[in-house]
Amino acid sequence: MRVLQLVSSSGFYGAERMINLLASSLNQAGEQVYLGLFNADSASCAQVVREADQNSIPVWNLRCRGRWDWRAVHDLANFLKVNRIDVLHTHGYKANIYGFLAARLAGCAIVATCHNWTKRTNALQKYAALDQIFLRWFDTVIAVSQGIITELRHNKVRRIRMIANGIDVAKYQAASNHSRQDQPVVIGCLSRLSKEKGVDVLLWALPRILDRYPNLHCCVAGEGPERESLEALAAKLGVANAFHMPGFCDDTADFLKLCTIVVQPSRMEAMPLAILEAMAAGKAIVASAVGEIPRLLEDGHAGLLVPPDSPEKLADAVLTLLKDEALRQSVERRAAQKAAAQFDVATMTAEYQKVYRTVASTRQPQRHLAHADRMDMQA
Repeated sequence: MRVLQLVSSSGFYGAERMINLLASSLNQAGEQVYLGLFNADSASCAQVVREADQNSIPVWNLRCRGRWDWRAVHDLANFLKVNRIDVLHTHGYKANIYGFLAARLAGCAIVATCHNWTKRTNALQKYAALDQIFLRWFDTVIAVSQGIITELRHNKVRRIRMIANGIDVAKYQAASNHSRQDQPVVIGCLSRLSKEKGVDVLLWALPRILDRYPNLHCCVAGEGPERESLEALAAKLGVANAFHMPGFCDDTADFLKLCTIVVQPSRMEAMPLAILEAMAAGKAIVASAVGEIPRLLEDGHAGLLVPPDSPEKLADAVLTLLKDEALRQSVERRAAQKAAAQFDVATMTAEYQKVYRTVASTRQPQRHLAHADRMDMQA
């Protein structure tokens, strides 16, 4: 099976991490997978390209000029035909729209995964509106959360299937086995520094936590547009000495070894990889009750849930886990067990392979017919 993963990337965030892991796992399973990036030579794609290279995933640069470029559609269609791609797998508004048009020109099957992309600009809002129309005609649309399924159905998308995100569980189990003896107490957060991720909520909770644990440190690994405002807020709240933002983290398992508790204070999510990774690493988790997080943590079972935008309740939940070692250890154990049983990358990969084979088989007769017609015309 020959598959092209296509995405327009602004950095190596959750969706890009999932795409990279899926492509690598598919290649190991015997498929031939390429990664297509819009303007892959841009600075925003640099980390995505590096990660793909490390996993021996061939990267193809789809040059796209301006907000709309018909040449990019034809270049993509040509790539699909020349490389005999069986399935085009798109991620995000721009990839979905360009991909749909190119796939129809090439006679290629097309699948989209909806990752809960944000709509921060007017351009993104326009792409999102068009996206919901185009998705109605895809061979299959994958949702990573029940909330996304509801939104897709509201927009009259019908061929929907849910596939949960997966992670390399074995990689994170090493962090679970890491000893925390003589380590300082660290609240960790793996997050893009953007408004919807709610890192500011964690900052507002921090003074209340530091009142009880003055030697505690809070570390947020990630990058994004809110860095300067978060630094200013930390200074305003008087917690700058305990609050650290080391930047992009290329080894999240290593980062999790340092964490006593992992916090995910998001205002919106689908199925966050950061939560799955923390679960597999056997970490006590406090997270907002948004998206699929309540289903993942089952409040009190594999972590504690709090309402979004509630610094006081976030602080109280963190303090509860710090004070109650028995509770902390029980949620750590159950989180690790659940991640291993339900969210390993092998399970996700097998589900995607089933989808690819189904949609490719429905397109194959059409491609053969088109090829026969061309041969008749040439004769």
